[in-house]
Amino acid sequence: MFEWIKNHRVISIVIMILLFLFFIIVMPLILNWIYYLDAPCNFFTVGYDISDILGYYGAILTFIGTISLGIITVYQNYVSQKKTDEINKLTLELQKRSMAMAEQNYEREKQHGINKNTPKFELVSSGCNGNYTNLEATLKNVSDFTVSGIKSVSFEVFDESNNTIVTTSNKVKSDMSSLSSGQETKIRFHNTGFIFKGGINAYGQQVYDSLKNITIIWGFQCEDSCGIINYYKAKLFIEDSKDFVADTWEVKVVG
Repeated sequence: MFEWIKNHRVISIVIMILLFLFFIIVMPLILNWIYYLDAPCNFFTVGYDISDILGYYGAILTFIGTISLGIITVYQNYVSQKKTDEINKLTLELQKRSMAMAEQNYEREKQHGINKNTPKFELVSSGCNGNYTNLEATLKNVSDFTVSGIKSVSFEVFDESNNTIVTTSNKVKSDMSSLSSGQETKIRFHNTGFIFKGGINAYGQQVYDSLKNITIIWGFQCEDSCGIINYYKAKLFIEDSKDFVADTWEVKVVG
């Protein structure tokens, strides 16, 4: 319905104006005319005054107005959420493109033997809420200098067939954006559990099973002591999502 109104704005406006005039001006006149007609039988004879009937009609219009405002609010929230999702998707694509370009530049620099004083990190899984839901990890700066601007770029989860299960970036948060040498911070992934629908049991209940042989790849960036942005990919392999293991991620600089 919302899409039809959006695509036929002129017709929609004309219809709304006609309905407004009908219910506000024409309908009270019709009610007044019907009230003073002679009743065809005693069943249609009422003991209400015309003011009571018009008051009841006014209350109905108020109720309809409240419902209409609620519908408009729901539609506005729908449009706003849709725009937000589009912006988040575009932001994710731009961040991934920036990382891809940085990877290409880094590979060229390695081929030319350019030695970059890049920050180094260690990332270790520290906890979750079951099936790796809301995974948390500890990121440690093992460089000899302070790094800043730590920011998530991408968070992707792949199954054993290398199919993407999760793609996002804005649900990964770092407690601290700057780390001095040897300092640690919590990385909170705010992800759903790695499970799938396994079927229906004998009691008619949905059964969920854990995912096996999945790979998490978290892309992030930071600035070194010279203000240069560096890109990283941290990889974690999980044999079975029902068994949490405090594993060390493989952290690799890519740009």
